[in-house]
Amino acid sequence: MTKQPEEGKIWEWRAFGALNDTLRETVQAYPVRSGILDHHGEDIYLIAPHSDQNVKLRRNANRWILKLKLLVDTRSRPFELYDESADFTYEFPMPLDILKEAARLLEVILPDIALSTEEFPEAEFVKALKNSTPAAADIWVSKTRSQYQFENGWVELADVSFAKRGTQSLSVHSRNLDVVKEMVERLQPGGEMKPMNYIEACRRWG
Repeated sequence: MTKQPEEGKIWEWRAFGALNDTLRETVQAYPVRSGILDHHGEDIYLIAPHSDQNVKLRRNANRWILKLKLLVDTRSRPFELYDESADFTYEFPMPLDILKEAARLLEVILPDIALSTEEFPEAEFVKALKNSTPAAADIWVSKTRSQYQFENGWVELADVSFAKRGTQSLSVHSRNLDVVKEMVERLQPGGEMKPMNYIEACRRWG
């Protein structure tokens, strides 16, 4: 199945590390959310030096789409607020104005040659951002995710492969920040799980 984009502003806490059996069993006792169980996917993150925005290409069946997950509030880190929508998902070939928006989010300046092009297939879109100033990197990430529903939110477990490391991810999501904090406290993930978002993880292990 194809995972549909979330809609609206959603608080998230995420950590990477070794999931112990007790923690995994505690999460898996909740009902599966929207049929998302062992959902495998591939992403290409565009990582720039001065931006923590989540800009990625996601494999959708036999094609790639662009997905923007807008980081809008970091004042409560490691709890972060994102804005997500199907309206922030785009199909290739990509028009120049969407490439410009990706560059704006990544805080990079596009090369002049890109500004004279009307639309971009996947490879040319990535190339334009890699040739920007400063350059963005393309980081390939493979994920197998499962989501579990609790009242007013959900938990995600994932097995994640970066170029330099395979690891696990635990994340908690809700439209209410206090709900996320309460669930993290309830789960007690422990010191082996290090809070960070995917952008930081890509910088460490991509």
